Amino acid sequence: MSAAMQTPYSFVFTIKIFILAMIFLMANAIQAQTISPRKIGSQWPSWELIDFQPKSLKHNQTYGLDQFRGRVTLVALLATWCPYCQRQIEKMEQLQKELSDNKFEVNFAVINIQSGKDSQDEFISRCSFPLFQDTKEIDAFSKHQGGKDDFYIYNERGELTDYFQFLDERNSDLTDSIGYENVKQAILQSPYKTEITVDTVIKITIDGVQGRTYQIQFSEDLGQDKNWKNLKAVTLDADQVEIIDTTAIQSRKQRFYRTVEIP
Repeated sequence: MSAAMQTPYSFVFTIKIFILAMIFLMANAIQAQTISPRKIGSQWPSWELIDFQPKSLKHNQTYGLDQFRGRVTLVALLATWCPYCQRQIEKMEQLQKELSDNKFEVNFAVINIQSGKDSQDEFISRCSFPLFQDTKEIDAFSKHQGGKDDFYIYNERGELTDYFQFLDERNSDLTDSIGYENVKQAILQSPYKTEITVDTVIKITIDGVQGRTYQIQFSEDLGQDKNWKNLKAVTLDADQVEIIDTTAIQSRKQRFYRTVEIP
């Protein structure tokens, strides 16, 4: 068979491969979209709403949760007209202050239900953290797939670490000492734990938090009491960064690595 006669078949084969590849990519995209925002490890939903808290640095600005990246964040779905929610707001303010006094800075944010737009003052007077007004167009409640009085806790990378559904098995009523402690402990346990792996003799992968600075240290001591030495300080421009340790080739010794966060 001549080369000229093979061309149409080659073209058809290429088209089939292309179609299969597109189907595969679309299937992966659909799967990614169907991951529940209430599943531990899922990324926080993408939305932008107006912050109606006058005490907020971004008062009257439209923004989303990405502005809170880099710090543990608690998001609550509440309603300004709800007396229970009003009490939760007051306890949230108390909890945030308590954590801050203990050198643990955490973001608190509330999404006010659409029907609560006319009673925003009920929240404004009770707290100082950002308050977002949900809208029919954005419908942040649906994006979180949650209901009124639900709490979401995210780590510094925007990954869900805990979810408290209202009236679930775990008490999350902040006016109750047990519920207050449950939520507090969930917040304290949520910070991302930086990991470092050695892929080859010289390539190191740091899995941390974008924007943070880490001191990479190494040791060539095989014993328990390792003599750690500084290799270099690096500020991550992404959550995961690869570092090449060129000095490892020169030493020709096995190295152990660790990271120490630089405030």
